[in-house]
Amino acid sequence: MALGLVLFARGGLLPPMLAGLLLFGVLALIRPDLGLLFVPLAATLFLIPVPIPGIRASGEFLLPLSEAVLLVVLAASVANWLWRSMASTIRPATPVIDAATAREPAVAGSRSGAAILFAYAPHLLFILAGIFGLVIATADRGAALRDFRRTILEPLIFYALLTYYLRLGDTRTAVARGDQRYATWVAIAFSLSGAFVALLGLLQAVGLDVVPYLGVKRSFSENVVVLGGIRRVSSVYGHPNNLGLYLGRVWPIAALLAIRTPPDGARPAVSRRLALLFGLCALLCLGGILVSFSRGAWLGAAAALSVLAIPFLRRRFSGWVVPSLAAVIAAIAIAGGLGLMLRGNLGGDSAATRVAIWRETLALIGQHPLGIGLDQFYWYHNPEFGRSQIDPALVGTSEQFAAHPHNLVLDIWLRMGPLGVITFGWLLARLFRSGWHSLRRFGSTPNAAFGLGALAAMTAALLHGMIDNFYFLPDLAIAFWLLLALVEYTKRAE
Repeated sequence: MALGLVLFARGGLLPPMLAGLLLFGVLALIRPDLGLLFVPLAATLFLIPVPIPGIRASGEFLLPLSEAVLLVVLAASVANWLWRSMASTIRPATPVIDAATAREPAVAGSRSGAAILFAYAPHLLFILAGIFGLVIATADRGAALRDFRRTILEPLIFYALLTYYLRLGDTRTAVARGDQRYATWVAIAFSLSGAFVALLGLLQAVGLDVVPYLGVKRSFSENVVVLGGIRRVSSVYGHPNNLGLYLGRVWPIAALLAIRTPPDGARPAVSRRLALLFGLCALLCLGGILVSFSRGAWLGAAAALSVLAIPFLRRRFSGWVVPSLAAVIAAIAIAGGLGLMLRGNLGGDSAATRVAIWRETLALIGQHPLGIGLDQFYWYHNPEFGRSQIDPALVGTSEQFAAHPHNLVLDIWLRMGPLGVITFGWLLARLFRSGWHSLRRFGSTPNAAFGLGALAAMTAALLHGMIDNFYFLPDLAIAFWLLLALVEYTKRAE
C-alpha cells in the first residue's frame, strides 16, 4: 500500500501514477481497514498536493493525497461490505458467543432508534452547522466549498469508517485478533504520522531540509524562519506553529502507550517492541515541538503532561485533589520556564497582535451574529476588500493576511455560527467525560490507555487553540475525530 501511494504521489507521469493508485486500491479492497490507517499521515501533507498531469488543459490538477486515500478506502469499504453481506446471505455466519455470559453479544441493531439518534445527535448537528456555514458564505464561495469538503465532510467520513472498523475489530478475528488489535494499529499510524513530520522538522533545525523532495509546498512562507536569533522550523507546514499544533495532539498517546506496564499490575497495553516504537515516536514529537519554538505548543505539552501524571501521582496521594493541583502547578511552571529561557518572555509581540485580532473578531460577530461562513475570515479581515475593521497597527504586517482569528471559540462562531459552538461543546463534553472515566480506570484496564492519551491530547489542543488554530485544517480535523473515535472505543471496551 505504501509503495502504491509513493508511486502515485511521485510518479511524475500519469501511467505510473495510475498504476500506483490501482495497486493501493486493489490492496485496500482486500483490507480497507489497513488502507484507512494511511489517512492521518497523508493529511499532514495537505500543503503538498499531488499534481496530476493531463487532466486540465490550463494547468495542473492538484489533489491532496489524503483525499485520494480516503475516497479509495471509502469505495473499497463499501465494496467489501457488500461482498460480505452477499456472502452472509448465502452462508449465514456462526454467531459469536460471549463465553463469560453464555449469550450472543449485543449488536448495533438491537439499540432503540431513540438511543441511536441521541448517540449521533452531535454529529448530525455538526454536519448541519457545516452546511449552514457553507450557505452563508458569500465573499468566496469556492473557499467555503473547499473548507466544507476538507474539514467537515471528509473528516466525518474518516470518523465513520474508523468507528466502523474499531467496532468490527472487537468481534471479527479476520480484521483484528484480540480485544484491542485495531485500536493499537490506529495509535501506531497516528504516532508515525507525528514522528514523520517531527523528524523532518528536526532535520531542518540542523540544516538539512528534505521537504522539497516530497513535492512542491503550496505556501508563501519559508521552511525555516529565523526570528530574533531563533531558528524556527515548520516541517511540511506553512508556519512553525502549525507543526506544534499537530504534534501536540500526537505525542500524549504515543508516550502513554510507551509505558508498557501500567500501575496496579494491569496487563500491558502493548508489547515490549511496540512500546519502544511508541517511545521513539513520542520523543521525536516532543523534539519537534521544542524546535518549533511555539509557546502555545509548549503550554499544551505541559498541560498534557500534567494530565498524564495524575494517575501516577494518585498512587502516592489519596484522592484526586492533591495530584490534580500538583499537575497543574507543574504544567504552569514548565511552560513558563521554557518561555522565559528559550524565547525571553511569555507573551512577546504576538500577545498584542492576538488581542487586536480578537477585538476585531468580536466586532465582526456583533455585525454578523450568525457568522460569516466557512473560511471567510481573510476576506473580512484584509482591508483590501473593504469589509475590514482591522487594527491599523496590523496593516502592512504579515497579520494583515491572517486566515483565522487565533481563538477556537471565535473561529468556530464565525465559520459555523452559534450552532457550531454548541456542537463542538457537545462533542468535547462527551470526549472529556469518557476520558475522565479512562483516567480513573487507568491501571485496571489496558484499554484505558487509549482514552487517557486522547484526553491529554485534547487538553493540549484546547489550550493551544485558545491562542491559535484548533480544528479547521485537514490534519487537525482528522486528528480531532481520531481522538474522539479512540475515546468512544475505550468506553465500549470497558
